[in-house]
Amino acid sequence: MDKFLELQELGFGSRMKRLSDTLMRDVKKVYKSLYIDFDPSLFPIFKTVSDEKIISIGELTQLLQISQPAVTQFVNILIKKGLIVVSADKNDKRKKLISLSESGKTLVQKLEPVWKIMQEELTALIDREPTSFMNHIRLTENRQQEKSLYERIMQRIRDKVEIIDFDSSYSNEFCDLNIEWLEAYFYVEPYDKEVLENPKTYIIDNDGHIFFAKFNDEIVGTVALINNKECYELSKMAVSPKYRGLKIGQKLMDKCIQFSTEQGWEKIKLYSNRILTPAINLYRKVGFEEVELEKDVHYERSNIKMILKL
Repeated sequence: MDKFLELQELGFGSRMKRLSDTLMRDVKKVYKSLYIDFDPSLFPIFKTVSDEKIISIGELTQLLQISQPAVTQFVNILIKKGLIVVSADKNDKRKKLISLSESGKTLVQKLEPVWKIMQEELTALIDREPTSFMNHIRLTENRQQEKSLYERIMQRIRDKVEIIDFDSSYSNEFCDLNIEWLEAYFYVEPYDKEVLENPKTYIIDNDGHIFFAKFNDEIVGTVALINNKECYELSKMAVSPKYRGLKIGQKLMDKCIQFSTEQGWEKIKLYSNRILTPAINLYRKVGFEEVELEKDVHYERSNIKMILKL
């Protein structure tokens, strides 16, 4: 039982705040999942400064119809974060003009595709058939409970991750992503370095395969299927830490399994380390089973071997 249904119009203000809070909370979760350091409460000021290029506090107050102290407070936060800069008006030294800093411009480029999806999903969430305003709120609340704005937005963003085949122009990304991962958890072994710096020679020309995850024209993940004669080894999987909320590892894994099945292979194997609990859980989830580890493994860090029968 929702008490607000009984309160009806008397609870209008509080009910609007409740709905607003749930939506704001979901937007915060989206930013956190994408490793974007941005407070959604700063959006109106930040987006307006971005749109207007250069603007005064007085003009911000008029455009947004909020108090000057509130605008000043948000502006000061954005200054501290290094996202906007303040300069004096050439014609009136007392007048302060606000514009985006270089960091602010970079952040806008990263946020714009996310804002586009948010706009579309909020429209889908809110746009209903003509009805009374209170009933409209109830329908919106119901839809938010059925599938939150966070889930809607993240699903759309994940759908934008594209898995593509090897291209030599992405060789540096293949190396950089893997070295970043190795340095975060272990260290770069000589064998790693040799293979990562020469993926075409060691993998592609040896009848192996490399896949990349691409998001907003950026290579954000990679994985390889290395021909070991006995069977193919799933290896060199790495995802940029900035995008680990997009389930890219799962997409890369699914691609490898789909590709291996289409090739008619009987099995694929992998080597890992037991400290990588999330990765081991993913492997088990898709059907990999632990087998005995041979003594002459080419990776010093490996302490578990797994096989997936296709």
